[in-house]
Amino acid sequence: MQVIYWSDYACPFCYIGEKILKQAFINLHTNEKLNLIMKSFELDPAASKKVTSTTPERFALKYGLTQERALARINSISEMGRNAGINFNYASTRYTNTLDAHRLTKLAQSKEDKSIAEKLSENLYSAYFTENLELANPDVLINAGVSAGLDESEIKNLLASNKYESEVRQDEQEAHKTGIHSVPFFVIENKYYISGAQSLETMTETLKRGLNINNNFSCGAEGC
Repeated sequence: MQVIYWSDYACPFCYIGEKILKQAFINLHTNEKLNLIMKSFELDPAASKKVTSTTPERFALKYGLTQERALARINSISEMGRNAGINFNYASTRYTNTLDAHRLTKLAQSKEDKSIAEKLSENLYSAYFTENLELANPDVLINAGVSAGLDESEIKNLLASNKYESEVRQDEQEAHKTGIHSVPFFVIENKYYISGAQSLETMTETLKRGLNINNNFSCGAEGC
């Protein structure tokens, strides 16, 4: 089963949504294999490569909240992450530009071994939301890539160039043309979609549609 999804590594709902979708697929007990393909969607392409504010400060400014209310919402999202089985530390994340992380993902996706891209994705999400590392830091990216099975020298050469930047921009342009303005956005078998980190039940039922498993759940061109 093919699932294409647009995501950013600094997006909390993307990490949570991916975890829920994978669990939903496991729950189907199917002999099919899940081919999960990530496409790039930077939340802020103009973000600095250095940390310029705390997550509560950024959250408060973006949504017009007090620091107290912003932190309460952040903690609520962290609880969602923990309920999905993630050691989720959103309040203390260190936000930076994610372009290089997306370019590194493109490198991983170019490899014959498709598990490398999946491992890298998990490493980068975990680096940001669990370890609270900076995704613009070359050392963080090198460690995540090597741990996933990429060659260290190839990663360093990538980071010293602008390779795969055009592919990242193409993903984002495709999202814009398709009308995707927020992430995560999952497309199942080019037929059905899921917008956001939906419940396990919703994810499961939509995947059933993709596998043509009989159920009473309706999901079509207008969404689920």
